[in-house]
Amino acid sequence: MKLRVLSGILLALLLAACGGRNAPEEQAAPQPAPCPSVYVYAPGNYIVDIAGGADVVLDPSAQDFPLFCAPDEAREALDNAVAAGGLPAGDWRIYRVEGQFDDLAQKSASGQYTLKRMAPIVDWVTEDI
Repeated sequence: MKLRVLSGILLALLLAACGGRNAPEEQAAPQPAPCPSVYVYAPGNYIVDIAGGADVVLDPSAQDFPLFCAPDEAREALDNAVAAGGLPAGDWRIYRVEGQFDDLAQKSASGQYTLKRMAPIVDWVTEDI
């Protein structure tokens, strides 16, 4: 009886050890290029809050926020999304978020990089629209 219990325990330990080696590892989405700053587009009214000293934090559980390495890439994607009807026309702005691309980004099913965790907006991009 003791030998059967001991054999069962050893078998369970062996199976657990083998299963741990084959478990998939979650990896950060690779950054497409060196990316010293990370940008998103979001509603323009956030500027008022930021200028007033409020902390504005983007929450990916509330909305998808595509990420970009350059403000002009963000502006082009925003303009294309509005033109295609994916976003309503209106007051949209480009913002820089706090953090590193490889820490903030996840690759979506469409191949686009989106925000994977909450991140504060650091500043807005001044641009001629």
